[in-house]
Amino acid sequence: MRYQTTAGFDLALAKLPREHRRLFADAVRGHFIPALAAGAHRGEAPWPRHLRVHKIGVTCSLTWSFAGPDGRALFTIGPDTDGEPFLTWLAIGYHDIYP
Repeated sequence: MRYQTTAGFDLALAKLPREHRRLFADAVRGHFIPALAAGAHRGEAPWPRHLRVHKIGVTCSLTWSFAGPDGRALFTIGPDTDGEPFLTWLAIGYHDIYP
């Protein structure tokens, strides 16, 4: 799976506390990427319920933490040139990232 990040995402990620960055990375590696591999983005498998992935127009939202930081990330997903999922991470932070 290929991905890119926006400058705004990179800046916001760098401002997160180290523990929150780890929680995000753990959620992406442990749950989000396996769901993509199973075809969740094409409706072939469900997204993990605890990630609460949902669409907001053409953007998708992912909840990477509830307990402490209420962590959220916004992304778009589409096919790359090989038809594989291509993600663009747009924003990361807390509930206030929603437009």
